[in-house]
Amino acid sequence: MYKLRQAIEDKGVEMKNWRIAFAAIVGGFLSITSTVARAEGGAGPEAMSMGNMCMVMFGYDMIHITAYQPGKSRSEYCEEIPSAGLTTFSYDIENPAFRDFPIDVRIIRDPLTPVSITTDVEALTEKHLPFKKYSKGTFSFDHEFKNTGHYIGMVTLERPDGTRELSMYKFSVGETLWAWVPQIAGTILIGGMLFVYWKHTKPSGSAPKKAAAETPKA
Repeated sequence: MYKLRQAIEDKGVEMKNWRIAFAAIVGGFLSITSTVARAEGGAGPEAMSMGNMCMVMFGYDMIHITAYQPGKSRSEYCEEIPSAGLTTFSYDIENPAFRDFPIDVRIIRDPLTPVSITTDVEALTEKHLPFKKYSKGTFSFDHEFKNTGHYIGMVTLERPDGTRELSMYKFSVGETLWAWVPQIAGTILIGGMLFVYWKHTKPSGSAPKKAAAETPKA
């Protein structure tokens, strides 16, 4: 009886340890994928995404950016445009004061190296809207993407004192499968952990018999 009780207690401890380990691994994975998702939304803390709408930040003020492919879908896109071709970008200026500030917009191919306001991006530029004031607070333009790949949207704001501030956001064209890699890897990982957890917690039919066989007869 002692061995049987000890086996049950050991099994309970093992199950508890597996539950703790499983929760820790899942929590860590979710934390990592969440961090990756936030990082992919832009080129730094000044850029982010929310749903299908990107935004670039200038201090506490933002400009919202949304992409459409009207010839293919009625959906809205942000950091993942599904295919090359004609794409419409819409910019909404939140701060009314910015409507009096000249704004420069560029779409460039991502050089996969750091980009700043002093970087020469002429050779990388796909679309350029020179400095202009948008008094209505919103503007849009079309661009025909010839190639799939990774791109950067650059928005430069010129303040009344002449200083210029750059904010950027990154997006991909025709490579949306990569966006699912963390989810696919996570599903496989969690599925594997669940299987191992099930194997270690599944009651063994032979254990009680063995324990009973070892119990001395009265």
